Amino acid sequence: MIITMNDKDYINANREAWNEVAPVHQKARGKEFLEEVKSPDYSALDAFVTGKLREIGFEGKSVAQLCCNNGRECISLRNLGSGPITGFDISDEAIAEARKLNEIAGSDCEFVRTDVFEIDKKHYGKYDIVFITVGALSWLPDLERFFKVVYNLLKPDGYLLIYEMHPFLYTIPCKDELEFDPEQPFKIEYSYFKTEPWAEDSGIDYVGGTTYQGKTSYSFTQKISDIINPIVKNDITLVELNEYPHDISSIYPFLEKEQKLPLSFILIGKKN
Repeated sequence: MIITMNDKDYINANREAWNEVAPVHQKARGKEFLEEVKSPDYSALDAFVTGKLREIGFEGKSVAQLCCNNGRECISLRNLGSGPITGFDISDEAIAEARKLNEIAGSDCEFVRTDVFEIDKKHYGKYDIVFITVGALSWLPDLERFFKVVYNLLKPDGYLLIYEMHPFLYTIPCKDELEFDPEQPFKIEYSYFKTEPWAEDSGIDYVGGTTYQGKTSYSFTQKISDIINPIVKNDITLVELNEYPHDISSIYPFLEKEQKLPLSFILIGKKN
């Protein structure tokens, strides 16, 4: 029997998978992480994206982070001097942790549990910046619809800032995959033009690096054009695109060492 899935099916399955992995990630980060978050100087953001945020003038500005996970980056932005921040995520467990961390940090971020495709219209037109970071886009089955949401959330002349894995990475196996060849770590095994979703049931513990028999999650290969074109179609002007040889996924350190491939990028757009 062939089971067909629609976008909502993928989204609901991923919600369950992220709820399942949240306590695994909390255990992997340990109590030391909770102590770090207490510091008023805490930031999970590196110098590259912090610099770009300063270039667009994020200080004192309202920010929405989509797919915010446990909120550590929202708390970081607030510590760095942003205005009010709202983090949105589909995972009940991630949002529960975000609220706990927010309390531990003595911060005032707001966190909303929601499918990002279904963010309440009361949030439309409220934000100077929409912020999206590593590991968000590949879970979304419809980027054109997603960037329509981004457009709706932004104020006129508001900025979109994306700091993500470079799509080219989806062509190269990770070290824990059968296709990985230690003698040829740069070998391309997967098509850059793959259209069917990836289905994974060995867990999504990118923090501790463990595997387990988990709920099936679905992610999507996206070309760089699959990201840029929906942004432009939704009346957001591309301001700049910067590609980097450093790995923000913590999955490909063996590629970062060589400094030969594009491993991450920062895209900045502005609402017309």
